[in-house]
Amino acid sequence: MQNSQLFSRRNAEEKVDFRLNTEPESPSSQLRRLRRYLDQDTPIDAQDIMGCDDALAELREFSYRKIFTGTSHAEFLELDASDPQHIDWQIAIHELESQRFRGQKPRS
Repeated sequence: MQNSQLFSRRNAEEKVDFRLNTEPESPSSQLRRLRRYLDQDTPIDAQDIMGCDDALAELREFSYRKIFTGTSHAEFLELDASDPQHIDWQIAIHELESQRFRGQKPRS
């Protein structure tokens, strides 16, 4: 069982219910679609990404805060409100630099 499935069953009032649900906007449906998009090797257009806005927003924040580990949720929201393009640029630059770094590792 995945952690998200466990956490969605915890005894708390405010939780996200990740249990299987076929409703298009349900968390489980959004995660399934997001997983399918992430698994694609070919680029996709924005109009092809449907029905996982919440999951994409969470992935964007997760990606940024994983790169900039000292950033709090409140700081992320403040930056997103004032300069959302900066967040997107920083994530893209990190991807490029990570790819370049992996390409420079000596092969054994």
